[in-house]
Amino acid sequence: MDKKYTLYIDNVKFAEGLTINGSNYVSKTEVDVSNLPAIFKFTAKDSEGNTTEEFEHAKLLQQVQYAWDDNKFYLAFAPVSKQEIENDEFQSNLHYLAMMADLEL
Repeated sequence: MDKKYTLYIDNVKFAEGLTINGSNYVSKTEVDVSNLPAIFKFTAKDSEGNTTEEFEHAKLLQQVQYAWDDNKFYLAFAPVSKQEIENDEFQSNLHYLAMMADLEL
């Protein structure tokens, strides 16, 4: 029997009963990702409560449904580097300043 996984976003249970295939978490039903923040803390625990994966800063890469695998949904997450976060903050600040100065970027 496949080991089951529970995913936590910012320490709140997000999805449970998932299996794993490579680096993807697999769900029999679509997972509602519409309210996920752009960057979040990600933790995966197995059915025994052991933490199997954890990122202080993570993002959802994709959720894809595959017909070849009984229409299951595959979710992929990745860590976000400090440099990526700093770049996003810089871009945000730049866009804000441009807006306030009524400039086009």
